[in-house]
Amino acid sequence: MIPMQRPYPVAQRVCELDEWWRSPATQDPDVLVRLVTCDLALLDAAINNRPALGRALGCEVAEDWDVFPQALRRTRDAVAVDPESARWGTRFFVLAKPRTLVGWGGFKGPPRDGVVELGYAVAPSWEGRGVATAAVRELVRDAWAVPDVHAVLAHTLAQAGASGRVLEKAGFAYEGEVCDEQVGTAWRFRLERPRA
Repeated sequence: MIPMQRPYPVAQRVCELDEWWRSPATQDPDVLVRLVTCDLALLDAAINNRPALGRALGCEVAEDWDVFPQALRRTRDAVAVDPESARWGTRFFVLAKPRTLVGWGGFKGPPRDGVVELGYAVAPSWEGRGVATAAVRELVRDAWAVPDVHAVLAHTLAQAGASGRVLEKAGFAYEGEVCDEQVGTAWRFRLERPRA
């Protein structure tokens, strides 16, 4: 994951991303998706200037990558108020080959009592290719980088479908039904940190 903690001029960000893409850590052939932590400048570009977003990320931008655009605006507003919230906030999902922004997701806030929640969305034109599973695995890896995090939660609509399969492939287990303000009944999935 490349941290984006402060706004940079686009030329500097492209240079940093080019270096990041060439680094040994990002050459792992098993990594399908790279996570880019979103700062205010990236979120503004995502909302207002698609060409600038592509230049800032150094990649193509899938036409339908911004599933749930209204949530992007809420995310942008939260980062504007508290730039440090980006650590436990949004990530853009950039496909390694071909280098393309294909979705977004991230954490729904910092850990509480050692538990963090994640969410994700992938462009419909990129569904069914393992992108969501790869992104969820990378988010989990990011969560496990913090020793105090012992579990990761995720919620889906209360119906069998691709989202539940993605979570199961990433190691999550169905935990049960919960009440959700936005969708009513949702299914909760949980992944416990592996024991050392």
